[in-house]
Amino acid sequence: MKQPTLNEWLEVGAVVTAPPDELICHITKRPRKATPEERVRQGIAKRLIEELGYDERDMDVDFSITIGSRKGEIDIVVFFEGKEHSPQNIYIVVEATPPNIGPSDPRHGVGQLMSYMAALANCRYGLWSNGIEEQCYEKVLVEGRFEFKPIPQIPPRGVDLKDYEKLDFSLLRPAVDLKPIFKRCHDYIHANQGLPKDKAFEEFLKVIFCKVHDERWSRRIRFFATEEETSTAEGKRRLYEKISRLFDEVKAQFRHIFKPDEKIELNPDVLAYIVSRLQYYSLMLTDTDVKGEAYEEIVGPNLRGDRGEFFTPRNVCKAAVEIVFLTFPKEEWTSLKIIDPACGTGGFLIAVINFLRKYLQEEELKRWESESEALYHAEEKLKEYCERFLFAIDINPLLAKATQMNEVMHGNGSGNVYALNSLTPPSQWPPVLRDAFGTFDVVFTNPPFGSRLPIDDPNILREYDLGYEWIKLKKNKFDRTNRLRARVPPEQLFIERCLQLLRPGGRMAIVVPDAILNDPGLEFIRYWILTRAKIIANLDLPQETFLPSVGTKTSLLVLEKRREPADLDSIADEEFFAPVIKRVGHDRRGAPLYRRTQEGDVIHQKVKRRVIKLEKGARRLVEEVSFEPVLDDELPAFVELFKRWYGERR
Repeated sequence: MKQPTLNEWLEVGAVVTAPPDELICHITKRPRKATPEERVRQGIAKRLIEELGYDERDMDVDFSITIGSRKGEIDIVVFFEGKEHSPQNIYIVVEATPPNIGPSDPRHGVGQLMSYMAALANCRYGLWSNGIEEQCYEKVLVEGRFEFKPIPQIPPRGVDLKDYEKLDFSLLRPAVDLKPIFKRCHDYIHANQGLPKDKAFEEFLKVIFCKVHDERWSRRIRFFATEEETSTAEGKRRLYEKISRLFDEVKAQFRHIFKPDEKIELNPDVLAYIVSRLQYYSLMLTDTDVKGEAYEEIVGPNLRGDRGEFFTPRNVCKAAVEIVFLTFPKEEWTSLKIIDPACGTGGFLIAVINFLRKYLQEEELKRWESESEALYHAEEKLKEYCERFLFAIDINPLLAKATQMNEVMHGNGSGNVYALNSLTPPSQWPPVLRDAFGTFDVVFTNPPFGSRLPIDDPNILREYDLGYEWIKLKKNKFDRTNRLRARVPPEQLFIERCLQLLRPGGRMAIVVPDAILNDPGLEFIRYWILTRAKIIANLDLPQETFLPSVGTKTSLLVLEKRREPADLDSIADEEFFAPVIKRVGHDRRGAPLYRRTQEGDVIHQKVKRRVIKLEKGARRLVEEVSFEPVLDDELPAFVELFKRWYGERR
């Protein structure tokens, strides 16, 4: 029996399965072996179609051509629009290799790409990539012979490179995969500026701030490098001055993040490379998940673990936000005052922004006939919400910057991110935070864990009941003594600090190590929690949740602050939602896990997404339909179960 094509599956809306060693080709819509080279090829194909706007009907894979006396097979070709699939109509060629093959490889490197370009009379552009490095070229005629001129990127469909010399915001395009772009930029700074990776990350953050600031506030594009500004010393010097002026504006806007005398500590050559790699994208229009994945790609290796931090997976953040918001009436959602006192890079805050963006868009679409008008008002309301109600704290100044950058990329330009130790007395906090102490509606956090990072400052320990020793009384009751504990793991104090931040009746979602919930020696902490907070949910997370970063077994604890301390006997019958999560979409090494049939085939599900395509210099909003493998993640299903469970008990 003939296997239906993906388009035929789409017509009937079926679920598709594929063997685990195959993937669906973006161009042919048929399964292909999932080799390392094929994964690189499909990543490029997806970008060409979804990001650059090329039509898969004008593309082919493994296209055979003749080069002198030998045959060649090109990984991807793009033909002139609507033309016959023949060698004379090839416009773009792509050479994709596995990650272990470099650009100088004699058989599959850049030389191979150039031989294809030279053999094809009308070929204009070429792209070589191994998924880590990428090089692009334009074939130009110079004094009667063809040369291969390096260019930052392949231009979008219908756009000529010369159009970019007069670049405007309408030509910027959303990225479909920012991870390799961000990683290349960061690695380039590390390798060519001679900076350690964490410092390279900090410098890259400054440039990203400039890029987003330009998109948000400039009337004409300033974050852009002309050919002269990437190829001559004088041009690079002028570019450095131009980007430095943008950074001066960034510092003025984010005074609590950047010091007045801070500068971009990159030499003009390195800065020109970074600008040229980012300038064609719109970070503001790029999908939130794409930005989140890219940010994690460079944040993780540079910032994880110095103070016991391990960053919360996006699916855990999303589940926590949905569960907590579902416990409030919808009419209160856009006035909930929220804080994360150990924000890391802002994962919980981004989940809040994404949740409210979707809700506000749905609400505004009911009020406005024009979709663009509705989306505009939704963004304005979201921005106003963030400025008034969304707060974050982290002890690490670089993480505070990273959170602010993450928020800015996701549409929040507020300044409510503070670099300070949230366990210190509130009297030492800035006035805006000090005045808000005890008034927050919601706290989300994943605090630093670990007995190797204890809190032993008596001035801090005195702020907390859990900073003191406790003695056990009869009937499983405990009493606090007047003796301070010598050393306290930070996560224990964070539980109390989060409840202190809340108003009575406020909610919190906190990631806690399972020892707090199970260790016999920590029974006094459980007593303290139960008498001061009502448990709404306790999601037992699998060991793999935070791997490969750290193997601590954890739970997501959702609490409601009691108005008065309760007696244990009076709350014995209280119910709470307590699922055991077995799978969270990745294995112990961090590799994705997909749902499978009994025969072991990977299940693919129809996914509809609205994407912005650039065609002939104009943006078009279109609906893309594709099949994508379904992650084996139980969290979304348990959120739906919680919704039903909680609704029945209201």
